[in-house]
Amino acid sequence: MKSSQRPFKPPKPQEPKSSAPPLKSDLTPVNNEELNFRQEPDHALISNEPPEPPKVEPQVTGKRNKKKIDSPPASKPHIPFQDRPEEPELPPSPCQHMQFLDCNSEVGRVIFECYHCKQGIISEYTGDPVMGEYKGRPSVIFTKVKCPNCEQTAIRLEAREVLSTTAIPSPWQE
Repeated sequence: MKSSQRPFKPPKPQEPKSSAPPLKSDLTPVNNEELNFRQEPDHALISNEPPEPPKVEPQVTGKRNKKKIDSPPASKPHIPFQDRPEEPELPPSPCQHMQFLDCNSEVGRVIFECYHCKQGIISEYTGDPVMGEYKGRPSVIFTKVKCPNCEQTAIRLEAREVLSTTAIPSPWQE
């Protein structure tokens, strides 16, 4: 016989389980008063109190700064929306309106507002963007378009050459 094998043991005979209560030898009728004073009932008394839930201990698991993972969240007082102090509104960030026309043709057009003075401008451009290098990586070189009104850079286009720039009334001004 190998050392890893165990000898066969026959299973122990089990008593049959039945759902019927055990038989009593004394089957004499008993009134309720005698039952209360002499005998205690076989079943447990039912109480109207709800059962107490089991207490769960918080556990520290892993090496995550030894935080208590299973602990309940700290209760914060509820502050209704009306009682909160109003946060200051951030100033609007500058944006620039633009609309590209004739994108698929050889000469493209773009209508835009100057970034600085909001003057309406229409420009014609041609060619694919020029590729350069920035910090050893390929990068697109933008073509700067000057505003005819304020002489600052109105927009930077990804184009090889700007053919014309014309000031127009801004279509986005109200």
